[in-house]
Amino acid sequence: MSDSTPQSGSRPKVVVVGAGFAGINAVHQLARHEVDVTLVDRNNFHTFQPLLYQVATSYLPPEQVGATIRAVFRKQRNVKVRVGRVDDVDWDERAVVLEDGDRLPYDYLVVAAGATTNFFGISGMEDHAWPLYTMGDAVRLRLHLLEELERAAAEPSADLARQTVVVVGGGPTGVETAGALAAMGKEHVGGDVDMRVVLVEALPRLLNTFSEKSGRQALDDLRRRGVEVLLDTAVASADDKGVTFKSGERIDTRTVVWAAGVQASPLGRAVGVELGKGGSIVVGPDLQVKGHPGVFAAGDIASISPPPHGTPPPLVAPNAIQQGKHVGRQIARLGAGEQTEPFSYFDKGSMAVIARGDAVTEIPVPGLRGRILRVAGLPAWLLWAGVHVVYLIGFRNRVKTLTDWLWSSLTSSGGGAILVRATRTPKPDVG
Repeated sequence: MSDSTPQSGSRPKVVVVGAGFAGINAVHQLARHEVDVTLVDRNNFHTFQPLLYQVATSYLPPEQVGATIRAVFRKQRNVKVRVGRVDDVDWDERAVVLEDGDRLPYDYLVVAAGATTNFFGISGMEDHAWPLYTMGDAVRLRLHLLEELERAAAEPSADLARQTVVVVGGGPTGVETAGALAAMGKEHVGGDVDMRVVLVEALPRLLNTFSEKSGRQALDDLRRRGVEVLLDTAVASADDKGVTFKSGERIDTRTVVWAAGVQASPLGRAVGVELGKGGSIVVGPDLQVKGHPGVFAAGDIASISPPPHGTPPPLVAPNAIQQGKHVGRQIARLGAGEQTEPFSYFDKGSMAVIARGDAVTEIPVPGLRGRILRVAGLPAWLLWAGVHVVYLIGFRNRVKTLTDWLWSSLTSSGGGAILVRATRTPKPDVG
């Protein structure tokens, strides 16, 4: 601990890289401690990623699933926000190096840079698919979908590919996106377009991290809502006119939504630390980076070695939140001269929404190891909505999102489908 102890009389400097769930919660955990925190992110906002598909399908505006970082920490006086991209870490001088050359010295460092899309080397996918992992991804997909719907509505029989959307990946993101898309055509352009939604999964069933019963429920609900689900179907390639499967079959489409996987942020590769699966940073049981005292990694970029209970925690928001809080507590312990504690993930359950009024949830029963409480249908959807509203950052976001959801559910309104093209308004002639 000697080489991470601040000089006598100075407040320890903590640099947190990444304003995702892990980074935000690490900073919150240090609110009452005598430290100076600098939170660095390439954006000036935090994104609530589980609801990005609602932005992409026009059911929520971007500002309801995001919050500016400075607003989040406006009452936490020991926090400074720096918008910038981290290029490197100077391990000898204990400083974070930004892209513009600025250096942020630290006594403690938290790397919570999250993840990025993983296309698994599928030919053409990176160039032609629409990922759904960042706010920018969601907004770009939203505008693209609305453009395609309007063109299809103008000439319904001219180009069926415009009315076809292929979603790759049968996990929660893919299932939720496909369910929202199934209603989007009818609700957003007044029924003028019969959108064809195809969900493609390489495995034999949907929601592989859920029980088989929940997977079957999701499959039945999606098909009942008109989604074509192709199981045991692997994608071979993508181009500007569609996707081709390994079987040789093909679907013509202008829109391929990628929801099949992520990998750790490339920051781990750039800073020269031990890496695990998918480029993640290897950390010990307490989430400290191996060989770097006082340096922690948390969230999707962290890989615990050995994994607790023999199984790595899932790459989901609750895990990132728990790891962020844990890291904040460990920094406080180190500052007080105490030993760090190992991280233990508490599984609060899994949720996936199929469409309005339909969802599946699985919640472990406390005290009964291996027993799962399974809820489906409207009760599961209400539970899902409540949990997501609670996790949203910012009181205004919670209230507005809840009221919008309720109104949308009662009216099946497509009022969010405003198509704003990024064009420059010509200046009026003068004189």
